[in-house]
Amino acid sequence: MPTKEYPYAGFWVRAAARVVDFLVIVGIYNIFYLVDRYGASAGLWAPSGLDDVAAMGRFSPENVIRGAFFLGFPVFYYVYLHGAYGQTFGKMAFKIMVINEDGTPLDFRKAFLRWLGYFLCVITLYIGYLLAAFDRRKQGLHDRVCRTLVVHIDSPPDRAPGPADRPSA
Repeated sequence: MPTKEYPYAGFWVRAAARVVDFLVIVGIYNIFYLVDRYGASAGLWAPSGLDDVAAMGRFSPENVIRGAFFLGFPVFYYVYLHGAYGQTFGKMAFKIMVINEDGTPLDFRKAFLRWLGYFLCVITLYIGYLLAAFDRRKQGLHDRVCRTLVVHIDSPPDRAPGPADRPSA
């Protein structure tokens, strides 16, 4: 148990951060897809073969790279950003971050294990994510397994935000 009480990030702010992360990933996918399509159309590399049903089973080097990117980028996104900064871009937008229960920052190993914990939430039909709405420390299943907390970073621990923290008009 932590010795300090942190301003835990609730379910809705975490869900909103997750939506921002989803939009970032989809945006980067679309950029990659457009560059890939234009490069293939210009003859710089082989087309994906997605338009040709007969070519679907071919493993060209280009298709291996495409597959590695589309499968690997989300892993890189979540693990690198959580391991390096404790935040994804969505969490940065809402000023929340992931820390260990003892208050120390995540390392890359813990960030990877936490990312694997997302699958626990998925195989429980997303109930693992919903636990954050009802838990005292706002931990989802993946947080409980990895012993992490998602906290607000705009107010220090041991102090609830008060009227002095509100922006003046």
